Amino acid sequence: MIGMRSFGAIARKRQAEFRNSSPTINQRARSPSDDKGRRHGHLLALGCEDENLYPSLRGEAGARRFFRERGIKWHRTARSGDTAGDDGPTRNMASSQIACVNFLLPLAGRPGAMAAALRAIDSDVKDVVGICHNDRVSTVEFEWIGLECSLEGGRTRGANNTSVDAFVIAETGAQRRAYLMEWKYVEEYGGAKDKGAGDAGRTRRRRYAGLYATESSSFSGEVPMDELLYEPFYQLMRLRLLADRMAADRELCISEAKVVAVVPGDNAAYRERITSPALAARFPRLGTVSDVMRATLKHPDRSFASVCPSLLREAVERECGSTVSCWAAYQRERYG
Repeated sequence: MIGMRSFGAIARKRQAEFRNSSPTINQRARSPSDDKGRRHGHLLALGCEDENLYPSLRGEAGARRFFRERGIKWHRTARSGDTAGDDGPTRNMASSQIACVNFLLPLAGRPGAMAAALRAIDSDVKDVVGICHNDRVSTVEFEWIGLECSLEGGRTRGANNTSVDAFVIAETGAQRRAYLMEWKYVEEYGGAKDKGAGDAGRTRRRRYAGLYATESSSFSGEVPMDELLYEPFYQLMRLRLLADRMAADRELCISEAKVVAVVPGDNAAYRERITSPALAARFPRLGTVSDVMRATLKHPDRSFASVCPSLLREAVERECGSTVSCWAAYQRERYG
């Protein structure tokens, strides 16, 4: 297994090599003129951000339009040297949002592909259901916060609210199951700070403690909520609370909802680092974020799963064959 401290560096190097060799990236995009771009090979040239997207998603009628029509915010940061005020994808080729969109959005229009991916998680998936919202229908949504507003009461998708990287609904026979996917790539949380500290911590308890303790909560209550106030547990906890609200309200006619962490198998820095001291002490024999997260839940098999994106890709290839060959080749070359 790749060392806990090296996955991010290796993945960024992979993206730099892809930038410089893939025929899907043009020469201008490979040649940043700013200092930050020249120093970091996983950054595209400014003005060439669309090259970060799978080829069929580029242009004003592609992913940009999908996000714009839904009021979704792209993840752009000054750290990556993204131009302030622009409305479009980041130049950062190691972005997990870009990885998620590149994987799922091309599958939205391919019959059977999305269901095939979900069957890598749950074998009882029959098909996927179009998500109808604000007169638009898609088999996948991004930065989903719920039908009306987020857990925090906000309405902006992708910024300052609990939002799901990707949201899909499946038919499983007699019921509908929602999948709330948290998509990771190079993220790691070494030295994670206590989110329960100070005034911000008091605000977080006020927002989430009641939901965590309610009878309809997926959490067993055996673990105090404060022990989960460290990333990535804090984020996964909020997504689980959002899933509970959606299922309780039967949003979009779902009867159950599952949170899925999609994380590269070699990203041990995310998978195997128990950042909460209290959780590490409580579960000394559990060595992964997934195992610890499941240990906090009443019905872990129904509530939470963790999967590698490569396993989802292999499931789609297996069921869809040559109809997804270009997409699969791109995924393998770019992400492994």
